[in-house]
This record gives sequence, C-alpha cells and structure tokens, in this order.
Amino acid sequence: MTIVVRHAWLQKHASPSARDGEFHWHPADRDRELRASCVERLRGIEPPAVLWQLSVGQVAWAQLFAATAPHDRRRYVGVALAVADEPGAQPADLLAALTVPAAAPWHDGADDAPREAIGVVPAATDAVVAAIARGLLSGGSVRVPDPYDAQLPRLVASIERLLPSSVTTTLRRGAWRATGGTATIDRIGELIARAWRDPRSQAAHAWQLLVELAGARGATIDAMAAELDRLDDVAERALTAHELELLGRDPRSFLDMLHAWGRGRLDRSAHAATLPTRLADVVALRVLARLVAGGDGAPAIREARWHALLPAARRSALLRAVVERAQSLRRIVEAAHA
Repeated sequence: MTIVVRHAWLQKHASPSARDGEFHWHPADRDRELRASCVERLRGIEPPAVLWQLSVGQVAWAQLFAATAPHDRRRYVGVALAVADEPGAQPADLLAALTVPAAAPWHDGADDAPREAIGVVPAATDAVVAAIARGLLSGGSVRVPDPYDAQLPRLVASIERLLPSSVTTTLRRGAWRATGGTATIDRIGELIARAWRDPRSQAAHAWQLLVELAGARGATIDAMAAELDRLDDVAERALTAHELELLGRDPRSFLDMLHAWGRGRLDRSAHAATLPTRLADVVALRVLARLVAGGDGAPAIREARWHALLPAARRSALLRAVVERAQSLRRIVEAAHA
C-alpha cells in the first residue's frame, strides 16, 4: 500500500499560482470538489481550527489560519490543507501517514513534499480522547487543546482504529477547535477512552461487546447503548404481545421469562424459533451493563444458566445463541459451562 500525501494552500499571499493578491489555491488544479467543500465549511469557524473529512481511500485535514494580506492589508482566513490518498485504504491508516504543513500561508521554501509520519501515538487525557471519539462517531465541532498539534492525526488514528466498520466506512466530516464546539463527555466517548487507555480492561471488553451487539442487531452504537438505560423493561420489549400474554402474569422478571421459555410455555408463539436469539440479546445486554459499570459480566451468564432452571437442551441453545451474537462472550460462556 502506497499512501500519497499532498499539501495545498488557500491564501491571498503571493505564490507561484497567483501574484496579484487574489484569493487562490496553490497548487491550482487539484481536488476541486474537496477544496470547494472546505471553502463552504469555513463559515462561522475561526482559527485555530481544523476541518477534517474521513472516508475510505481519502482523508483531508484543513488547518485554518488567520493572516493579513500584503496587497490590501486586510485580515483573512486561509487554509493549509493536507490530503492522504490510497484507494481502499482505511481512514486510520491514512491518518497515521498524514503529515500536516504549518498553519500559515505558503511561502518560498515551504515544504510541499510528503514527509515521514511519526508513528508514536501521542499522550492524551481521557477527556480529550472521549471528545475526539464522539467527534468521529457523530461529526460536528469538538474542542481539543491544540488543533495545530502535528501529532493530532496520529492520536485520531489510534482512536479511529477502535471504531466498527459501520462507522469507518462512511463519509464523515467535523472540526477540531480550540474554543467552542462540544466539550462534554458522554458515556460512549468515556467508554472508548477507557478502552483506548487499556485494551485489556473490562471497559475494552464492554466496548467490543457493544460493537458486536450493534452489528448483530443492525443498530447504531448510540441506539444500542441507549438500551442500557431501559434494561428493566428491555426483556419485555424482546417478546411479542402474544408471548407476553402466554406468560400470563405481571410483573415479569427476565428469569421468569427464561423459565417460561425453558418449560415450553412460549412454544405456541408464531415467532418461537427466534426466541433463543432474542433472549440471548437480553443476556448479552445484562453482561454489557455490568462491564460498563466496571464489574464482572460472568454473573449475568451464570444467572441465566442456573437461576432460570432451564432444561439442558434449552440452556445449551440459549448459550449457543449468546456466543453467535457476541463472540467476545465465548470465554465467559465456556467458563460457565465448565
């Protein structure tokens, strides 16, 4: 894989592409659609800031700078743009290879040649990682300590590698800003930050499980995480209205539902064949809730395995479905079997 990195500048300062003080791009004829998009997105954003765009095969990193035009002595906002290209390359790999010019106009001697990227992932606080993670998931403006940090693309790349393909294969745009933008830490950003900090932690397992469940259910990461706020009734929502009628009593705990299914009381449902998968999703969510809280997920598996008093065949079917929905739970499930 050969990643090509190139630089361009939007400015009023003179360059080989224009000498009369007009607003122009140098070099002149490259990436027209990308450059037009950068210009459109400039409105309302003041330096120091970076406009970024990520997609499979290309990433763009547009540093905004403030300068005074020599021709008319007026202040203007220009762009120092870095683009990394390679057909089919993942955004994280492109970001890791990206080199950025100084946030200033082009001048004689400015380095327009690709340079070797520094591979070491820079240090960052959990708050910064969480904010960047949210930006990568949702776009928009996000506050970072120094948008012009030459190592910021490497930090972003390391966080991007944690995201699922359902996110990384989409076109995303946003801005890193020194002021303004989002600074609050949400639960998902915080979880990603903890997983980034320690790939062997419970948080890392929780993040992997969340990604697996979102993929299995065709849901977004945020929609899947929202299920944790409704854990008390998530089991009931996993059953059809007819299945709830077959249970025949209220309130219904999740263990009651498992027990009823295990004893065949839900077999008359028209959708009985999908019950192992739907109930497995609830089990996995209960594991996820424990992991997100910093605890051990194994009790949720043991609870479903033993406390619901499932016959052996149904117990095996349930645990098999759990592993099919989330491979990261295989170790816990196998330990419960042992």
